[in-house]
Amino acid sequence: NLLRLLSIPKGDAGLPRMFTVLIWILAALLLLGGGGARLIESYERLADPASIARASLVMQGIPAEALPVTLLDVDDKTHTVWGRTQRTPLPALAQLIEVSRTHGAAAVIVDFDLSSENVTDPADLALAAVLGNYPADAPPLLLARKISFSRAENDGPQAEGTLTTPYDALTLGKANVRWVTTLNDVGNDRQVKRIRLWQSVCDGQGGTTYPSVALVTAGLMLPSSPGAGTLDEFLASRANEECHGTASLPETAWPAAREASAVLPYLLPDRVDARALFRIEHQGKPSVVLLRIPAGRLVKMEAGRASLAGEVDQEPFAGRVVLIGASHADTGDIYPTPLGSMPGVMILANSVVQAKAIVAKPPMQKWLSNMVLLLLFLTFAYVARKLQGAPSILVIGLVSLAVLFVVSRLFGFADGIAIIGVAIPGFALFKLFDSLVHIG
Repeated sequence: NLLRLLSIPKGDAGLPRMFTVLIWILAALLLLGGGGARLIESYERLADPASIARASLVMQGIPAEALPVTLLDVDDKTHTVWGRTQRTPLPALAQLIEVSRTHGAAAVIVDFDLSSENVTDPADLALAAVLGNYPADAPPLLLARKISFSRAENDGPQAEGTLTTPYDALTLGKANVRWVTTLNDVGNDRQVKRIRLWQSVCDGQGGTTYPSVALVTAGLMLPSSPGAGTLDEFLASRANEECHGTASLPETAWPAAREASAVLPYLLPDRVDARALFRIEHQGKPSVVLLRIPAGRLVKMEAGRASLAGEVDQEPFAGRVVLIGASHADTGDIYPTPLGSMPGVMILANSVVQAKAIVAKPPMQKWLSNMVLLLLFLTFAYVARKLQGAPSILVIGLVSLAVLFVVSRLFGFADGIAIIGVAIPGFALFKLFDSLVHIG
């Protein structure tokens, strides 16, 4: 059989057999040279969250108008040196807000629940002073609002109210202080692939719609942002429609996204060695998209009082969005995502960097996704019919990459992966049945 294979006919009839022989020879040389082990290592690297993030970046391109983020992280070491208290010390949060504001942050986002189990509990004096005296010309300050839900029979969870905080009255009327939702949508596979762009809470007389961090970022902080008036108009329209059933916003108005649940195109894995995954042009110079600083390096706690641990450099803050959150093991705020497990504050970091893509890109309609999927399947079938073996696999791979690139640029990496993830296994299953039929 081997001699018969190696006896290659002359002319066009011998080309497929010659190609097969060359593939065999090349495969044998690769195996002898340790190619098999390298192939396994490559496969493991492909499954690595940082590799997936790099692929997403290549396919989608650098996010439009992305803002650099600095994460002040209450990590395990910080949690320990601050006394491993059940709740992050509020005087330390007050100090972190102040240092961010005074060092030129573009915005400050606090990813901590400020509500209290007992409504009569007093406000922390240090945090109350910072919030009560927050200047009108200071950068936007976003505070996480905790929303309570109830589950009706044969229905999903319904927002029934919000938990008040001792700081509500102090922030009332401050245009640059907003309460936001940090809710995620958990899929059937338990992964967080989508976030809530807004959440309406209805009551008897009216309702309030809380925006997400991504929605506020897209509405207020980007060069193309429409401004506070447009953002507030949109939020009022959502409250009117979702609480009273009255639509008041035209379809052409901002933003393009009209579904409260939006796909989050992740770029940043929860990896320390992925901090400089890519750079963006910001304020006329290249900037690392994510800086991660342990909060304990900046602020120390002594006898219940917070103070700076030393001099603080302005560079990690100036012109950057500052996120204050926790990643320590006791936080209870860890979620599975397409890039591996990550704390909620890292999900927020991804939503800030991708804010424009989330809010401004129109969602891929189901009919369009199905049409692309059908065309891709038919293309695979045509290629497999015209070509055999290795050439068909190569062409199918190139077509898949091309479709992934185009869909990622137009709609997002998640939509492209969803189409490819159905088309290739579906075609493989079709080929399996087709082969069984022919064998029969």
